[in-house]
Amino acid sequence: MYAAIDIHKHVFQAVTLDPESGQLDEARLPATREALAGWLARSDGQLVAVAIEATCGWRWVARELQARGVDVRLAEPAQARALKGKKRQAKTDRLDARWLVMLLAKEMLPGSWLPPEDIQQLRDLTRLRQALRHDRTRWAQRLHAILLHEGWPCSRSELLRPRGRRWLEALQLDRHVRRVVEAQIEMITVIEEQMAEIDRELRTLARGDRRLLALQTIYGVGPVLACHLLAEIGDAGRFRRARQLVRVAGLDPVVLESGDSRRRGKLSKQGSPHLRWALVQAAQHTARRAESPDRDLYLQVKARAGGQRATLSTARKIARRAHHLLATLDNAA
Repeated sequence: MYAAIDIHKHVFQAVTLDPESGQLDEARLPATREALAGWLARSDGQLVAVAIEATCGWRWVARELQARGVDVRLAEPAQARALKGKKRQAKTDRLDARWLVMLLAKEMLPGSWLPPEDIQQLRDLTRLRQALRHDRTRWAQRLHAILLHEGWPCSRSELLRPRGRRWLEALQLDRHVRRVVEAQIEMITVIEEQMAEIDRELRTLARGDRRLLALQTIYGVGPVLACHLLAEIGDAGRFRRARQLVRVAGLDPVVLESGDSRRRGKLSKQGSPHLRWALVQAAQHTARRAESPDRDLYLQVKARAGGQRATLSTARKIARRAHHLLATLDNAA
């Protein structure tokens, strides 16, 4: 028996398929743990696998099913929809669930990797850090804008440094403006405190995990950046070749081919933006140092195609190196 669940905030649309008879058993149930357990109990342990889409709310559903010994298959939503074709069709919860279970039974389900619990927890931390970093940038932009309106132009990056804060405190500002400025500085300070706490936790993890220690041997990758890389790469064994990791990061150029004509376009950017950011950060770090093993590559590509393409070429090389290190550790284990 195969099954699929179309997940929504308050309701689940579940369907079970008997591959021998082709019979479908459909059910609509509340999005609760009790209702999910009751639906699973009716299958009498005959389920081979259950397909769910990688949409908001899938994590607790997957945990509940896996705790009861069910093989959970996570589907990539965009690819699952693309298999229906471009022809406009009706879209309902019942049809979505039926489509998922048919793809699962025919072994055509476009899979999305289901990370283990330790990688998922690490991913939560690193992505929270990224979100906080973006929030800090937005608050710094607001602070920069109001100072510009008041005739005090400055560098936005300086506002995040102690020297910029001292300069800001010495300004003669209107009382109302000072109140707004202090509120914005307080928000930036709170965010930085949260980021510092996460960084301490990540650095602690980086000292005791052999995968993180291996990633730190890559020039330009420190403890925090190693955590970002591992959180997004996870199990290197799911990539048969290192270039597949480059593709997942969205760092592969789009190939435009027609007849005898073949050329490369812009980056695909179809993969994980978090992994792409981490690899580019590592490439930027390694490009600044004369003793970097990738310095010659960076300078050669920069002279031929510019600094941005040189950074991307270095990032792709770091991605391949990270895959090799993690795959070697998995094989040794």
